[in-house]
Amino acid sequence: MKPWPLLLLLFISLGAAAQENGPHPFDARYQAKALGLSASATRRQSVTGEDTILLENRISLTILGANIGTVVEASEFRWQQDHVLPLHYRYDQSGISSSHESIAFDWEQNQAHSRSDDENWDLDISSGVLDKLSYSVQLAQDLQQTNGSEFHYRVLDEDEIKEQTYRVLAEEVLNTPLGKLNTVKVERVREDDSPRSTTVWLARDWDYLLVRLEQVSRSGTKTELMLESATVAGKELKGL
Repeated sequence: MKPWPLLLLLFISLGAAAQENGPHPFDARYQAKALGLSASATRRQSVTGEDTILLENRISLTILGANIGTVVEASEFRWQQDHVLPLHYRYDQSGISSSHESIAFDWEQNQAHSRSDDENWDLDISSGVLDKLSYSVQLAQDLQQTNGSEFHYRVLDEDEIKEQTYRVLAEEVLNTPLGKLNTVKVERVREDDSPRSTTVWLARDWDYLLVRLEQVSRSGTKTELMLESATVAGKELKGL
């Protein structure tokens, strides 16, 4: 287990790339609390090539103004026929503890090379497999394009492919530092006896960008995230 396992889901970057009917570029900043400390968090999505998109999230923990740790998570992918095609994934944690992960997807051979610190694996993959960050882009698009209430994704995590399920709970008008926003409340579905929980609120009028997150880790550590400012497709996000 990573020293900061809750931060993986902290970066549920919803809303996003550069096609008329696909995800759009965005740049968002958040007020955050993680591991009982104040934190600064950002998430950005940008076009990096003719047909590639980079989604990158960063969180930094500080004590008395001193940085004690940073996590950067990134996914490069293509948007093809209304679906995410992941190309590269990386996770880098530095500071009081460190950890590193990466995945290289080879769709010509239908294989992925996955690494986690000193371990590595080669896995067979098939259409629809996503990484631990790009699945969130697919979820945002699926929320925009369908009326479904439950969504399932196959996500490559180190040496195995896991199914993740997300359920729409309600539509809410949420008070934020930017004013009121129309949101959809979504939870990750887990086993009934799991101590972990993840709930997010996504901006319906802004490509389902993440507005708020509440999360409890296996150890009981709580994480909170609230949108502070953002631009989506070049437009400044504003409340109702």
